[in-house]
Amino acid sequence: MGLLDSFKNMFSFKYNTLDGAPALTREQDRGLALGAAYAIEGHLPVNALTMEADARTAAKLAKGAWDTVDTETARETYRYLLGGGHQSSYGLILPYLDRYLDVAPGRRRAELKAANDRAAGELPALAERHGLDPSSVQRSYTNCTLYYGYIWAYGQPSGPLPRSILAWDTARVVHVSRIFVDAGFVEPAEAWSMIAQAVDLVRPSYASWAEFNEGFLTGRAFWQLRGKRYDQERINDDGEKFSRAADELLNRDDSPWNRLPW
Repeated sequence: MGLLDSFKNMFSFKYNTLDGAPALTREQDRGLALGAAYAIEGHLPVNALTMEADARTAAKLAKGAWDTVDTETARETYRYLLGGGHQSSYGLILPYLDRYLDVAPGRRRAELKAANDRAAGELPALAERHGLDPSSVQRSYTNCTLYYGYIWAYGQPSGPLPRSILAWDTARVVHVSRIFVDAGFVEPAEAWSMIAQAVDLVRPSYASWAEFNEGFLTGRAFWQLRGKRYDQERINDDGEKFSRAADELLNRDDSPWNRLPW
């Protein structure tokens, strides 16, 4: 090991593990890996399905973040995440956003206006046909053009947006499972079953953990861009925080993403 490697190891993130946790099966290990960015960012155990929170604290978090208060509402949350989640609206706006971003670098106003007019004319009806809120879908599109249009015009990204943000939805299956188990809303066996479904759902959409990460980061930004208040600085700061977590997962030899082939 060289001097540089020694310094990197000295200052690198140390994974949090839960002493005495039941041994994971390979399938469970792979499932937890879907939510590893949350574990790294929040310093949660990478080897156990828990946030190490007491039931009251976990229930308060479930209520505040997910409006989940019991077993039935926990199952509704699972149905949402595994049944479309944010991928549903992202998939609708992506073709329109692609058209906008095709002309964004040149700042051609007439073409930008034409792209926006087409989206405004077609997205509301398209959203209704898919059972989605038209105003929310339109707002997502508008905020995405502001955010990604700026990046495309000045940051010169290396490629197109991911075709899928299922990584984001399925990572959250793992994250909410930690909360729901700690709160006592679901038994571990049920949570592991939901996580297994998430693994089966997401694996066909990506070819590697790196691609999965791109889907996750894009999905997280998209989640924030759906809000009524557009705050580019907040989204950038949040993205940098989770990008640092991803760097650990992609580059450390002992990372779950390097131990487990996609």
